[in-house]
Parts: sequence; structure tokens; C-alpha cells
Amino acid sequence: MIVVVQEYGASIGKRSNCLVIKNGDGEKEISSDQVTELHVFPACSISSDAIRLCMDKDIWVVFLNKYGEPTGEVAPFAGGSAPIYKRNQLLLTHRREGVELAKDFLSRKIENRIRQLKKIRRNKRKAETLLVIDESIEKMEEQLTKIRKLCGTDMDTVRATLQGFEGNAGKAYFEAVSYLLPEEMQFTKRQRNADDIYNSVLNYLYGILYAKIKKMAYKCRLDPYIGIMHVDSYNKPTFVYDFIEGQRIVCEELALGIRSHSEITWDDVEERTPQGLRFSEAAKKRLISEFYTALNETCYFKKETGYSGTADVFGNARSSTENWWIGYRNAGCRIRAGWKETKHGKNIYHSNFATGKR
Repeated sequence: MIVVVQEYGASIGKRSNCLVIKNGDGEKEISSDQVTELHVFPACSISSDAIRLCMDKDIWVVFLNKYGEPTGEVAPFAGGSAPIYKRNQLLLTHRREGVELAKDFLSRKIENRIRQLKKIRRNKRKAETLLVIDESIEKMEEQLTKIRKLCGTDMDTVRATLQGFEGNAGKAYFEAVSYLLPEEMQFTKRQRNADDIYNSVLNYLYGILYAKIKKMAYKCRLDPYIGIMHVDSYNKPTFVYDFIEGQRIVCEELALGIRSHSEITWDDVEERTPQGLRFSEAAKKRLISEFYTALNETCYFKKETGYSGTADVFGNARSSTENWWIGYRNAGCRIRAGWKETKHGKNIYHSNFATGKR
């Protein structure tokens, strides 16, 4: 269970084995055994006893700003084999395997977007709409081919080229997305500090996804601040920026669907700021609910993948929460980066790259 505390003045405390959430409507006890994550918004407080209980129960505590972007987290200290994984993670930037991994991240990102546009195209009849979609798909496939053909043994030699191909593909994708939106909601370009509904919704969903990926990186003893494709920068989780590429489609499908069906409108905007639009509490709840509904969608593996059973869109096996969707960490394995397609068109990423052994 993910618990989100966002009401002004709410407090989180501890009583026995329970988290106690108090607000203007009273208080509610939640067993810590049922909680996997605790999201805390501004103007909410949490006691040290509650934090200690979360650490004992391996509950991830994430602090977010008013726009839903993660600003910090509380997690237990990582020990054991963490230094080994971190050391080999650093070496990936200067190995051919790191280049191949970065290419795979970007390839899957573009493939997912192409698949989404092709799916939308099947339900369109207007010639102009079909032409716009086809042109965008053609441009994206061209960039995808260039990424796959690119060769290199060091990220420093190919980074700029890769990011250029990625940028061209992204521009083509968002041109098609803008055209598909209602005319009053169309935008000129993808932007972080957005003043339109679609980009603001997408930014909010990305923020939730960033926190999820960061949490899984820590659980796999990987360092979210040691990037492969993205250059290391102070206080920037660059590995999260790398790994999120192939997972962005979950947010992008949601944002387009939410906006196309007018589930979020200008009436849900409380404030315009230089950092973007600020949504109402009710709108945030709807977005969070939609996100986790999509996240927990059950996908069935194809037989040819060699895996059996069911999983959610990120590959969490239903029988166990110990199968991290960031990948499997088999000790002593050389780097293997492979994506497995599921029945519903989602991609599950299996990567054994932490040890870096050959």
C-alpha cells in the first residue's frame, strides 16, 4: 500500500505497530505491515518515532514539493555488497557494455512511443491526422535506426550523438501528441516548467515515477546518482534519468488519455507559477490514483520469453515483492540487457549488470 499524506497541517505519528495520520477530520491508524511507501507533501509533519518505524519495516519515506516532485527521501543504510555494485557501476561509463545499455534505454523509449502512435492510428480516419502520425513515426524510426547502428566503447565518445538522436525522435513524438490533443490544449514544445495542461500533467506523473525508480535502485544496491548516459551532476540522480527512459511510456499514455478525455481541466489548476501549474488536491489524488492503477496492471508473459507467471507493467512478480522491477542481480553475471515484451505491449526490463564481471 502506498500512503499519500498531502492535507495541510496533517501529522504522521506512531502508535505500537501502526502509523497514525491526523488531520482536520480526525485520525486514522494504518498497520505498518500493510505500507510499502509513504509520500509526504509540504505542510505535513512526521515524528522521529514514525520514521524509525518506517525504517524497521523497510517503508520508503519520500518528501515531495507542491508540484509532486520528489525532493528527498529517508531510507535505511545500505551495506553488504553495495560497494561492489557501486564500483562496477562507475566503470560502465568507460565500457562498451555501458554504451550498449544506454542505446537499449533509448531504443525502448522510442519503440514504446512508436507502438503507442501506431495503436492510436488504428482508430483514426481523418487523412490529415493519419499523415501527421505517419510522418512522426517515420522520423522516429529513422532516429531509432541511427541509435542501433551507433558503435562505441566509451560513453564520452558517443554521448552527444546519442542525445542528438534522442532529441530528434522526441521532437517528432511530441509534435504528433500535440496534434492529437483538443485544439485549445495543444502546445508548441515539450517543457519542464510548463504553462499548459498536458505538459504539467506529464511532469507530475514523471515526478512520481522518478521516486519509484530511485527507490528500486537503492533496493538493488545501485547508486541513483551514478549515471551512464547522463553526466554526473551535483545532487542529480543521473542513473534515474537513464533508467526512466524505457519506462516513460506509462506516464505518457496516461497523460494523453487523461487530457484527451478532459479528466483534468483548467478548473483543476489552483495557481500559475514560474515553475509550472499547481493542481488542486482533488486533481492530484486523481492523478496518483490513475498512476498506481496503471502501475499495478497485470500483464501476462508470452511463452517465448522463457518466463512464466504474471507481473505488473514493470515486472513485479505477483507472488513476491522481492523481484525488483529494476532488474535481477545474479552475482558473477556479465552484463545482459534484454527487454521482454508482454501480451499488452509493455516492456519488462531484465538486466544483470551490477557486477560487471566478464
